Amino acid sequence: MTEPYQEKKIWQYALATGKIEAASKPIVSEHAAALSVNGQHWLTFICSPTDLKALALGFLYGENVIKNLEEVSSIHLEDGGKQMMVSLTHPAEKPTHFHRTSTGYSLDSGGSLPRISSDFRVCAGDMLGLYRQFMDQQQLHDKVGGFHSAGLSDGVRVPIMVEDLGRHNCVDKLTGLFLLQNRPFTPNLLLLSGRISSEMVFKTFALGIPMIASRTSPTALAVDAAWEAGITLVGYLRGSQFDIYSHPERLLP
Repeated sequence: MTEPYQEKKIWQYALATGKIEAASKPIVSEHAAALSVNGQHWLTFICSPTDLKALALGFLYGENVIKNLEEVSSIHLEDGGKQMMVSLTHPAEKPTHFHRTSTGYSLDSGGSLPRISSDFRVCAGDMLGLYRQFMDQQQLHDKVGGFHSAGLSDGVRVPIMVEDLGRHNCVDKLTGLFLLQNRPFTPNLLLLSGRISSEMVFKTFALGIPMIASRTSPTALAVDAAWEAGITLVGYLRGSQFDIYSHPERLLP
């Protein structure tokens, strides 16, 4: 199995010394993992080579191919993780297109969303603490840089956290781990390190999560989708402040 990063020879320039010197540095690995469902190739992920079973399951859940693990008869990896083989208990038609782009997908492709029903509320100060707890769990990004991360919280702790080179891969892996762990808590908050796209809102809605928080901004389409779905978006969470883009009633002073 490929490691999530590789040591590479580089050259470094420092203005203080005026020199270019040889050095080495860990660099993020890109891993190609092909997903096959019921013996049919569906797509190939470019991802980090970790939690690959969770990636496959979370993706299928997010695409509404499965609703629970009981619909999965087997899942295994082949060829050093280059093949993710999933067999379902029912036939599954390969979608003509996947909701997987750099900026998310449109409301027209997903249809209108019903409103999430949740009475979850959180104090603004506690939100800051939860995000610090999430950031403190990052290891690959702190060591190498270049990794995105996502965490799932019940509003008190952040018991599940993943890192990957792709933002969307993170959310799929997070979903898969949550399912594999038999839904051990009520997911109230999705914590992200990167931009909040409309796809993130749709994936969050699939798990019934009422709040998303990130240190960067949402897209305009993500804000529109969040208002429609009843999801609170928190962005630019840095230091001791953040912005609220939708449904501010869930944040208490």
